[in-house]
Amino acid sequence: MSKKYGHVIEFYGETCPHCIAMKPVISEVESATGAKIEKLEVWNNEENARKMESHSKIIGEACGGFAGVPAFVNVDTNQALCGAHDKEDIIRLLEGEDCTDNVCKPHTKNHKKLKS
Repeated sequence: MSKKYGHVIEFYGETCPHCIAMKPVISEVESATGAKIEKLEVWNNEENARKMESHSKIIGEACGGFAGVPAFVNVDTNQALCGAHDKEDIIRLLEGEDCTDNVCKPHTKNHKKLKS
């Protein structure tokens, strides 16, 4: 049985240096897992910015009180990461681990984990 990954969206800014630095990491994650991360540019696209705004509560929690980029949201588990992260953190987010306080850790009772 193949592993199930959540629907993860990356919100980014076209010229954001941290977002640009994450491009090879995201490519590596997609290659390693076979998962597809939806990428939405928010600085120049109002529709994408509105989508990001709809997740601003959890992004803000991950970003320390504001919605910044890059931000990664697992819409299935309502978890988010903010800023540059390593491959392992992005994979944990895909797998549905608890990423409270912008740190992914083993699942807790407060968040639903994706079933394999």
